[in-house]
Amino acid sequence: MSNSSSTTDGYITDVAYLPGYYPAMSPTQIRYVASLNGFQTPSTARSFSYLELGCGYGSTLLTLAASNPHGQFTGVDFMPTHTTHIEDEVQKSNLQNVRVMCTDFASLPDDLGKFDFITLHGVYSWVAPELRSCILGIIHQHLKPGGLVQVTYNAMPGWSSLLPVRELLRYFSDQASGDSIQRISSALNVLVDLKKANVPIFHDQPLAAQLIEKLQAANPHYIAHEYLNEHWTAFEFHEVQQHFSEIGLTYAGRLPIHQNFWSLCAQQRFADQFAKHDVVQQEKLKDYHTNTMFRWDIYSSQSSSTFSPNERAQLTTDIFFRIESPTLTLPHTVKYGTITAGINGPPHEELLACMGKSSWSLADLLDSNLLSQFSPETIMEAIDVGVAMKLFRVEGGPVEVLNDSEPADLHDLTVPLLFNQRALRRDNVENEQVGLASQRTHAGYCIGDLHAIVLEEIIRSGITNIEVRLADYLIRNDKHLREHATGRPLTKREELVHATREICGDFCTTILPELLRQGIVAAKSKL
Repeated sequence: MSNSSSTTDGYITDVAYLPGYYPAMSPTQIRYVASLNGFQTPSTARSFSYLELGCGYGSTLLTLAASNPHGQFTGVDFMPTHTTHIEDEVQKSNLQNVRVMCTDFASLPDDLGKFDFITLHGVYSWVAPELRSCILGIIHQHLKPGGLVQVTYNAMPGWSSLLPVRELLRYFSDQASGDSIQRISSALNVLVDLKKANVPIFHDQPLAAQLIEKLQAANPHYIAHEYLNEHWTAFEFHEVQQHFSEIGLTYAGRLPIHQNFWSLCAQQRFADQFAKHDVVQQEKLKDYHTNTMFRWDIYSSQSSSTFSPNERAQLTTDIFFRIESPTLTLPHTVKYGTITAGINGPPHEELLACMGKSSWSLADLLDSNLLSQFSPETIMEAIDVGVAMKLFRVEGGPVEVLNDSEPADLHDLTVPLLFNQRALRRDNVENEQVGLASQRTHAGYCIGDLHAIVLEEIIRSGITNIEVRLADYLIRNDKHLREHATGRPLTKREELVHATREICGDFCTTILPELLRQGIVAAKSKL
């Protein structure tokens, strides 16, 4: 049974998708992963072109456009609710480098152009097979030589134990009446009852039972788009790789960055298993070792090469590295799934001392006298491992080095970009992330919507009594913070004032300095 009134070609259309900035879609992240795996990438130091297929509300498209005024950004979406919002934001934020088209993938104009980057997030697994073929045709026709593509999709084997949830949600929603939100609510209630009854499907598959608990707290707009689309598909990696191979593209890596290292996906005792296989087979093995349920893949129109460290440095002069946090020290440990890995000693010890609080290009690090005892290969490998293990971060430009002995004057702050000024204006607190554009790093930086309200309050009215103003704001909007230890809602005004004082203090000591480094916030006296 199909609810055709709420779908177009099997895709949910009666409710809008959720807004949200996705950092993994920035050109810098895409380029770094490709260069890590031996691919030459388009430069973003000067003009470049970026196409997002299925751009939704345009949160990522607009944030990247505001961060890269020298780039040209095009968004395509077939839902007028989405594209009208983007057009309104483009006008009100005075963005001169954004073009948006309200059309389906089969009706793109002839003058679409060629692009250095083509991205599609939340599209490939959710559209009909003929539209996937159409997408591949668009990429084949409109990707520049040397260009990069990023595609995300639901993946196996991670979805194997969760498929009953998707099937049951779709089945019971088809039996319900109303719009997609109402049908999701009805279907989810049935699944909750089945879980409470401990029926065998949920007793035998605990991950499916856990997913129902997560869905109870999830936004119904997300659930509708994720689960109700008729042509929903979870792919094995080799299936998608074959699709892109047929249009002449080569697999160039994936995000998150650590997933490019098999040793951060599988135990060391399986080293021989990975050593004997090619890239496609290694990716399949990694997915099964990590039980991957979602992939962010990158494809290139070129073949991979073997670059020396100095050659790679010259090809990525506009990619910069810095220490993830000024307070990071060695030993440094990360945990990815069942894998725990650590960094300690040389050359990372020397890299930390050399880098300090500054941003460094790979070329500058290779030339540093402080690292001269190490070979270029050792330095480059240490940087890549450090990025994969969140010791270092990758950015599209250098950030400002702050003088910690001179804390920011909280009465002298402003937000220079009109786009960011608009992003900070919050009607309510929904526990959402807010993407702010940095023209220094050429990417967005996410803060929570409550911290966005804190920042706007500081800029508008200063720091004096900000905890009281923030508590009164939460009370006016009937929003309650929760006690960390018990999860108890804080309903008394004095409790809220105490909690907001801690929130504001944390913002000023940890988040505000980063916003200043990235130029998202600036001192009025320095402009």
